[in-house]
Amino acid sequence: MEGVIRVGGGWRRRFSLLRRAVVVFAALFLAAGVVAVQTVPEFVLFRERLVLNLLEIESSVELQPVDMSTHDGLLLRSWYYAPAPGKPVIVYFPGRLGDLIRRPKHLFTLAEEGYGLMLAGYRGYGGNPGQPSESMLYRDAATLLAKLSDEKLAPDGIVLYGYSMGTGVASYVATRARPRAVILEAPFTSFPAAVSRQTSVPLWLVRTRFDNGSRIGAIDAPILLLAGQNDPITPPDFAEALAALSEGRSVLHVLPGANHINMPRHGGMETIAGFLFGLE
Repeated sequence: MEGVIRVGGGWRRRFSLLRRAVVVFAALFLAAGVVAVQTVPEFVLFRERLVLNLLEIESSVELQPVDMSTHDGLLLRSWYYAPAPGKPVIVYFPGRLGDLIRRPKHLFTLAEEGYGLMLAGYRGYGGNPGQPSESMLYRDAATLLAKLSDEKLAPDGIVLYGYSMGTGVASYVATRARPRAVILEAPFTSFPAAVSRQTSVPLWLVRTRFDNGSRIGAIDAPILLLAGQNDPITPPDFAEALAALSEGRSVLHVLPGANHINMPRHGGMETIAGFLFGLE
């Protein structure tokens, strides 16, 4: 009997150790999954952040800093240029690099023609504090538009302009504001859809949505959609799908020879200028 009891006790101890190992493995697997969920979109979207350098501006436009307090106590800086009478302010939401100088330099040409500019500074970019995320970018953008309104910085209205990742921010605030128009350059239908074109990451790991497709039909303003014919990151079929979802309010231009970063040099600048002129 004593021998049986000892053998049984040994099996119980082995089973206990096995059960603990399974629990530890499950906990580690769950933790790895949580980390992946938190880092996949941030790694793809936020891994590179440019620092704003005003010395790179090759324009007579003199930007003024506009500081904004966020709901969680951060002070974020954006950059503003006042419009001429009768002209709207173009509120620009940049792509994932946060480039407010080199990428949108075509907007400085428009500013020289009287359009106002508000170059939105994201949290965690350009010297701004904080950690970027989809929900925080939305809240910050809404706060920035409220500041524009409260301080009467755009007396003749706004045009919301989003580039790439910034199209997700622009489409969000466009459904909650009253813009004169919306410009979406290199848009995607959603961030998961864009991710699926570039990687084999399981989409259940991607929590960031930037769901332009579900929102564009609710935008009550003229919409200009710009796509590059040779854009491998946000190919034209994304913009074509968005145009179908906003039929009657949007106009689509697929620019021959353009890729993800050079649309203004392949007819985009002239297209934007003509679109804005049609608002007057």
